Amino acid sequence: MIKIVTLIDNRKHSKKHSLEVEHGLSFYIETDQKKILLDVGASDKFFQNAIKLGIDIKEVDSLILSHAHRDHTGGLACFMQNNKKAKIYLSSNINSLGYYSNRKGYLRNISIDFELIQKNKERLVKVQDNMFLTSSIQIINKIPINNALPKANKTLFAGDKLDSFNHEMAVLLTNGEDFILLSSCTHMGLLNTLEACGQTYPTVFIGGMHLIDSDNTNQFESKSDLYSMGGILLDKYPNLQIYTGHCTGNDALTVLTNLMPNQLHTFYTGFEWHFNNHNYMSEFQDNKY
Repeated sequence: MIKIVTLIDNRKHSKKHSLEVEHGLSFYIETDQKKILLDVGASDKFFQNAIKLGIDIKEVDSLILSHAHRDHTGGLACFMQNNKKAKIYLSSNINSLGYYSNRKGYLRNISIDFELIQKNKERLVKVQDNMFLTSSIQIINKIPINNALPKANKTLFAGDKLDSFNHEMAVLLTNGEDFILLSSCTHMGLLNTLEACGQTYPTVFIGGMHLIDSDNTNQFESKSDLYSMGGILLDKYPNLQIYTGHCTGNDALTVLTNLMPNQLHTFYTGFEWHFNNHNYMSEFQDNKY
């Protein structure tokens, strides 16, 4: 059995009013063998939501940080205060140059808290290659670039150079005949991240796609670009179910929904997935919140 819960996302569910939202992302993953967090959002709001959803953060065995941006790592201090046992997995390619964005017309520091990382070296596991946490949980650290990268990457920097995103990691879960790929922002591109799974073809993708809407200052993916990407997805992964949110813009949602209406879904804070050994998947509806 695998259970996945969205602890924090940009979107609020209309029936779960008391759950916090923010520009950030955090997933709780529970399998028969481990309890994992993938990212911790931008603040302690992931933790507040975990309490409301009956998830005990102190019982988490492993924390995986998908990349070095603050909207995925800002809750790290809160996590470490409330969990004293979990190892923290992050890419060995994260460096101390700092990470920045100029998408809003000025340079903003969006880095992970390097001081906090430095003070807690004993809890860190620096991932250098693809690795298995268990026989059914794999961290994907090596992502090829055979397809276009998201155009919004051009606004993101590591130090004074464009960010290569060699510090981005994804998670691949195996459950019977289901292969579930989680990639929080997918700065390396959805097609490239799917290809990183090799001969394993994911049946479900969960995560943001970093397909940001264009604005008066920035021009990102055109509708033509999005239709082209969607066409490749339909051709190469005709059975893939895509659940997206966080950094996937409305233009991308509109185009991809038109192309693949039975495959494209949106998630939100509080969204849950349940996979059992019979390949059954459902959203858990709970109106209590």
